[in-house]
Amino acid sequence: MKLETLTVPSFWKTEMKQKYYQLYEENSKLVVLFPGKNYPCDKPSLHFAGTSALQSGFDLMVLEYGYQAARTNLDINDLQRVIDESHESVQRIIGKYNQVVFISKSLGTIVAGEVHGKLEIPIKHLFLTPIKDTIHYINKFNGLVVYGTKDEVFHRELADQINIDKVREVIEIPNANHSLETNNVEESIEILSKLVRIYLDFLK
Repeated sequence: MKLETLTVPSFWKTEMKQKYYQLYEENSKLVVLFPGKNYPCDKPSLHFAGTSALQSGFDLMVLEYGYQAARTNLDINDLQRVIDESHESVQRIIGKYNQVVFISKSLGTIVAGEVHGKLEIPIKHLFLTPIKDTIHYINKFNGLVVYGTKDEVFHRELADQINIDKVREVIEIPNANHSLETNNVEESIEILSKLVRIYLDFLK
């Protein structure tokens, strides 16, 4: 396996360092991880999504956003810059792949939806803990949705707005919060184990 770091200049006066793992030269399958607003890709639910992708035979791109690289907060008015920079990062490598999966979390579910729209190629989505504004993208693109019953951002009333004919499945994780964890360590590990089974099944 080869790890390459793609440096992409950012509006936030820094360079984003996008990690790009290639299992082998001719691989035609790619997973791209889109982090949440305050949930980078090295946190549990996304880290293990990435390792599940590699185990399932996919190359992997792990995105960071410009404001994350600059260690600052996101002004929501700059969301379009995040989308454009993520698109530029993915655009650099996506041409060689014919099977692409976006795994996104929270605010990243919007970024993934917007980047998909710019690319105009078939992409499968796994939306983790989406937010209200993601429902438009969930209903537009085929995908799988995972959220927790104790998620303070996305709840049953919003889930009911999802067009179930469009999505593969909506999975509700009992007691999980917006980070797909609980206050109990053992319960959080059980949730993580459940998530990994969802990832591996989705990536088959």
